Order: sequence, then structure tokens, then C-alpha cells
Amino acid sequence: MNNLEVLGQYQTQNGHILPRSPLDEALAGMEGAATKFSLDAINDAQTRASYAANIKRMSAQVRADVAAGRISSQEGVQFCHEMRNKIMAEHRKITSITGLAKAQQHKKTPPTLPHLFEKYATNKYGKSYEVLSVDQKQQIHYEIIESSGRDNAKFTKGSDRLRIMGKVGILVTAAFATYEILNADNKIKETARQGMIIGGGAAGGFLAGLGVSLICGPGAPFCAIAVVLAGSAAGGIAGSLAADTLDDELEEFSKWEVF
Repeated sequence: MNNLEVLGQYQTQNGHILPRSPLDEALAGMEGAATKFSLDAINDAQTRASYAANIKRMSAQVRADVAAGRISSQEGVQFCHEMRNKIMAEHRKITSITGLAKAQQHKKTPPTLPHLFEKYATNKYGKSYEVLSVDQKQQIHYEIIESSGRDNAKFTKGSDRLRIMGKVGILVTAAFATYEILNADNKIKETARQGMIIGGGAAGGFLAGLGVSLICGPGAPFCAIAVVLAGSAAGGIAGSLAADTLDDELEEFSKWEVF
């Protein structure tokens, strides 16, 4: 075997100074991701509670109208089906990207009314809806009207847990930021820096969410969560980098007595 000899001068045992601390970047990314997750969790819990309250109120009103004879059971079930779908669509508009992906995984499109008729008729009478008597069809109508006001308990319970986790996440993020501020020599400057990190995380998560549909497609919650959290972490790090870049400006800003 031939030997290969490389000649030249090489520096060994040299120390290298990193431009930024890996720990600082990790903390900035964590703060950014935690802020985005917490805000989304709290928002989704509130949205779910609003959805549950609205469909319940709608169902109760229709049941009262049918019982009073103001509308027929057929008209009532058609109205409930249309209104629940509209309420669901409107609430999905204000649901977070990750929450929407989870909802689409469970139910991408709502079932049609004929499908519900057949489902309830088969479960209750073991027959097709078309061969039921008038009284039996009315009973199916009543059951669908009542069920239109019931929320999915599994989702509601999950939203409540996320709401609590979201609030805890806010507290943890605030605790980290407060610790950094209290231990900083220039507290005003550090307050501005922490604000840029948290704001960068929220903005990064929002921008990443815009691309979820292209990257993940509908009904892919794990992919959506990964993309949004990655964007939030990157946004937090970007905010930290921006703060470091504007170090002199923040130093000058801290001397302006604007507080």
C-alpha cells in the first residue's frame, strides 16, 4: 500500500470562541416554542367552549320550536344539521393550525343528513330510514336534533387539559424571562431582549403555520405540530439574534427614560 504524506503547518490545541452560547440559543428557542404553544392551547380551549355552548343553545331552541308546533320535526332536523355545520366552520376559522389539523383528522367533512338518517335508523330499528313509519321517522328526527347539541366529550376534555397546560406554559416562559431580567445588569435592556425573543417565537410559529397545508396537508396533526413548533423555536432564536445585533441600540434605548 502506498503511503500518502501531506506537508504543511497546522495549528493544534487552539481554543475557539463561539459567537453565541448554544445554551442561550436553546433557551431562546424553547421560550419561542413555549409561547406559541401556550397561546394556541388557550385560544383553542376558548374556541371549543364557544362551539359547545352555541350548538347546545341552537339545539335547545329547535327542540322548543318543534315541541310548540312552530316547525315540523323534518324542518327542525334540517335546520340543526345546517346550523351545526355552519357553527363548526366558523369556529374552525379561529382555531390554531395545530388544533385545526387535529379536528380535520377526526372529521374532515361532516356527514350528510341522509347518512345520519340511515345511521340512526339502523342503530335504533335495524332497518333503513326509508321503510320506517311516520312516527318512527319523527323519533329519528328528535334524536338527531338532540344529538346536534351534544359536543364530543373527548375533544372538550382534551381542550380543557390543553388550556391548563397553556397557562402553565405561559407561567414557565414568564418565569424564565423574569429570571433573566432580574439577573441582568441592565434590566430595561434585558426586558426589551426578552420581548423580542417571545415576539419572534409567536411570529415564527404564525409564519410556519401558513405553510402547514402545503407541507403536511389536511388532517395531519403531528406534522402540523412539528412544523409550528420548529417555526416558533426558529423565531425565538431569530429574535435573540436580532437583539444581539441591536445590542448597542438596546443599550441606548435603556438610557431613555420612557418608563
